[in-house]
Amino acid sequence: MTNEKLIKIAAAVINPKNLKDGLIGDVGCALISKKGKLYTGICVGIGSNTYCAERVAIAKMITDGNEFVIKKIVATWKDQNGYIHVIPPCGHCRQCMKDADQRNINETEVILDSKKVVKLKELLPYHDWWQKQKQHS
Repeated sequence: MTNEKLIKIAAAVINPKNLKDGLIGDVGCALISKKGKLYTGICVGIGSNTYCAERVAIAKMITDGNEFVIKKIVATWKDQNGYIHVIPPCGHCRQCMKDADQRNINETEVILDSKKVVKLKELLPYHDWWQKQKQHS
């Protein structure tokens, strides 16, 4: 599937709704699993928690498909004029992708624009940076 098509699918699930305790549906996500299945999600920002669209789509992939490896993922937002914007995943979502399956660090393609894609490891450059320090007495 092309980046443009995945961006359009992510934008199509956007359906903002203001609630007493927050906003839901203002960000949409679409991902393709390693097995080629499509999963979507929306942002749910209510009360003390926000569930990003990416994490909702990842949870659906794990729950509905028993899959853990993401081939491609994109998140979108629409401005007041209806223009679609591709947004990068936040730190929580990047970590969730990595934690869902270690293969995602090297295999997952994160769409940043119709013509710009990076591997997850480029967004988490120090994910494996554990440096033992000298013990001080």
